[in-house]
Amino acid sequence: MYSKADTHIHTTYSDGLMSPEDMIDHIARRTDLRVIAITDHDTTAGAFVAQAYARRHAPQLDVIIGQEVTTREGDVVGLYMTSTLPPFETAAEAVEAIHSQNGLAIAVHPFSTWMTLGNMRGLGSRIFTLPLDGVEVHNGFPGNFICNPLSKWLNRYRGQHLPALGGSDSHVPYTVGQGFTWFPGSTAADLRQAIETNTIRAGGSLWTIPSLIGLFSTLSQTGFRSHKRAFSE
Repeated sequence: MYSKADTHIHTTYSDGLMSPEDMIDHIARRTDLRVIAITDHDTTAGAFVAQAYARRHAPQLDVIIGQEVTTREGDVVGLYMTSTLPPFETAAEAVEAIHSQNGLAIAVHPFSTWMTLGNMRGLGSRIFTLPLDGVEVHNGFPGNFICNPLSKWLNRYRGQHLPALGGSDSHVPYTVGQGFTWFPGSTAADLRQAIETNTIRAGGSLWTIPSLIGLFSTLSQTGFRSHKRAFSE
């Protein structure tokens, strides 16, 4: 049995539009995801809230503690974290710190920097040499229609052929699961084993028209200016 995981989701604990609790409710009701990772920028707090809430209200959904770690060289997502990490100067420092927690270090949107208004900071060619555990080759943001296939090709034919993940990079409820990772099994432990054995596959779409309609409906109620980063990170 194969299941879907979304390993790149943001909440109001960084720059998302939904609280961890509301995000869990939406995912449990509206998607077929079995595993998710909450990966707020530079904090694991929202992930711990989401995990505790899911255990009480959506036990069919496994929540991984994650964090999108900021470095001057680009962002690195840590999965299976135990505590919050600070920003780092270099990506190598971030990867080492993630591994020190027995976490997995994932390069997200690695070649997106110049294709998405400059706000998605990826590692670029550093994915060829860093001791990463995986690379996100499908990111749901619409600006990645070129970067996604480029990331996939470079990882496979020029890089380390790292396990290839998909994530929505969702900051709004309507786009969760539109980038995902297929894996054998149905739990967070199964996903970890699949990443470590490179038996995963990225899938999904970019943001769809219904997603954008829902997004603009939410923004019209809450104010576009206060949430403009939801479009670009």
